[in-house]
Amino acid sequence: MKPLALLTLLLITSGSAVGQMLKSNVTGYVGKDVLLSFNCSKDPKELIWQKGLRVVNFHSQDKIKIDDSYVDRTQLFINMEKRNCSLLLRNISTADVGLYTCYAIDTVDNDVWTKESTEVNLTVEINPEKSVQTEEESDTAVPVSVPIAVVLLILAVILLLILLIRRQHRTRTDTDLPAEKPMLQNV
Repeated sequence: MKPLALLTLLLITSGSAVGQMLKSNVTGYVGKDVLLSFNCSKDPKELIWQKGLRVVNFHSQDKIKIDDSYVDRTQLFINMEKRNCSLLLRNISTADVGLYTCYAIDTVDNDVWTKESTEVNLTVEINPEKSVQTEEESDTAVPVSVPIAVVLLILAVILLLILLIRRQHRTRTDTDLPAEKPMLQNV
């Protein structure tokens, strides 16, 4: 019975994948480039970037395949020293919106392989200039408004001091003179 259980376990694990799945969200802008990043831990035998079931970019040691709609618009960054397996999409459009999956596959033995994978959900916005302009306006509004507020505060303090000094001066002059008594009497 034990040999049968061991044989079943070997059949189940033979040809199976061991790995982990990472997920992230990325926002890009129409006409701009966007990087779908993936840090892989090993030098993969195959690197596959997919959008749904469509293979966007396939890279193996002896073969490279790029989907027709992504030709001249993708660049793989395969740098094992930095463990980088990222995909750069150039000149993106709203058609590029979707869930991208990357698989870094490495064979351990003939039948057993390991894989690392990531999912990147790409959203594409139409007009980045408006959001950039809003950020710039808010950045310049803060430095301009702070000095104006400081100047107004200083003017308010000066006005308050002037009013207090006048009030004190009036009360001093009023107490020095007797009220409703003539200073000189006729003799």
